[in-house]
Amino acid sequence: MSQSKARLFPFLKRSSFDKNIKEVIGYWPKEAALYKLALRHASAYPFRKKKGERNNERLEFLGDAVIDLIVADILFYRFPTDDEGHLTKLRSKIVSRNNLNSVADTLGIPNLVVANLKGNHSESIYGDALEAIVGAMYLDHGMRRTEHFVTKCIVDPFLSCDNLEETALNYKSEVIEHFQAEKTNFKFEEIDRMGEQHNSTFIMGLYIEDELVAKGEGSSKKKGEEAASKEFYQNHIANA
Repeated sequence: MSQSKARLFPFLKRSSFDKNIKEVIGYWPKEAALYKLALRHASAYPFRKKKGERNNERLEFLGDAVIDLIVADILFYRFPTDDEGHLTKLRSKIVSRNNLNSVADTLGIPNLVVANLKGNHSESIYGDALEAIVGAMYLDHGMRRTEHFVTKCIVDPFLSCDNLEETALNYKSEVIEHFQAEKTNFKFEEIDRMGEQHNSTFIMGLYIEDELVAKGEGSSKKKGEEAASKEFYQNHIANA
């Protein structure tokens, strides 16, 4: 390749590994060795004698802490009225092994991990590798770009899908558990329904001993019950 062409098209000099990392994180690696280490499972070189890091465990440790911080920061500002208990549960679901394994699979990380696995193995090694990549990215590119990656690839996909609705059910679960512990009779009932048959808004009420204690609205009865549960939880349980 001529020097002029190399200056005009520097990406052509990049290795295939660099290009793979760019596909995953959205940026060219400055220190490719960090990402090679992040993708090296402990089974790859179990008896390696050379000095230095042998696998991705330390980067995984760092990445886990970085992800926790970024996710907590995002949830704190996106859900300003939610209490600590609900934010904690939401964060736990986002950083859960199942979710990180799913993200890793979407990003193609299983194809890049270097391992020497025999027989059945846990898919958690791919979620672990994702955490290690985040650790490597933090060292290589700093917090700003790492936060952009975690937000785009881990947090936003979770918050924009049905996982968020499932998490919202925690309010209803908390309310039901509260009433069961207090041995209190309660029920949800429809108060009103507005709009067309196929585009309705349901107003649902939460009653204790036939007394209305909270109400909420939603595009379905279930969502209305969730909204009523959230109102009751925040007003009567969270600060108890």
